[in-house]
Amino acid sequence: MSIDTIIRTISLILAPVVMVSSCAIFLNGLFGHYQTISARLRGMHRERLELLQTVDMSTTAERTFSIIVQRILEIDTQLPNMLRRHKLIRDAVVAIGVAVSIFITSMFIIALATAANSLLAAVIALIAFLLGTGALLVGVITTTIELYQSHREVSYEIQHGLSLKQEKLVQFSRPVDEDE
Repeated sequence: MSIDTIIRTISLILAPVVMVSSCAIFLNGLFGHYQTISARLRGMHRERLELLQTVDMSTTAERTFSIIVQRILEIDTQLPNMLRRHKLIRDAVVAIGVAVSIFITSMFIIALATAANSLLAAVIALIAFLLGTGALLVGVITTTIELYQSHREVSYEIQHGLSLKQEKLVQFSRPVDEDE
């Protein structure tokens, strides 16, 4: 194997290296997002359990009970949707992990194709690279779907909060009499 062949092989291997680096950057962002949603899910679940405990033990005014029940209903609506988003992010991470594996494999196939001067190995290397790109595309599409659903979830929470009647909010903000 000549020096020129070695240099050409290294140059050919750099394309998958760039894709692996891109995937690593993308994965880093997804891991942070995945962790944030996981923490939010745990927090909402904990809040729900505390509110349920408060409802069970509550002998307080009816308005406090109403606010608690509204929040429990809101959490009950949001948790299943957040779990679906959590799964989408996990699926995106898996797809991008598969892409990284395929890109790394394609690097070895490129080296093999060059060393063996094999047209078949070169075609397999191209197919492997394209499969890796396809897996990356699946991860990007899945992340885009999750982002769309994330917007819907935030919109739901805000719209639900705004839908409470203004007079009820004024009534709820009035101090509770000690006689109640």
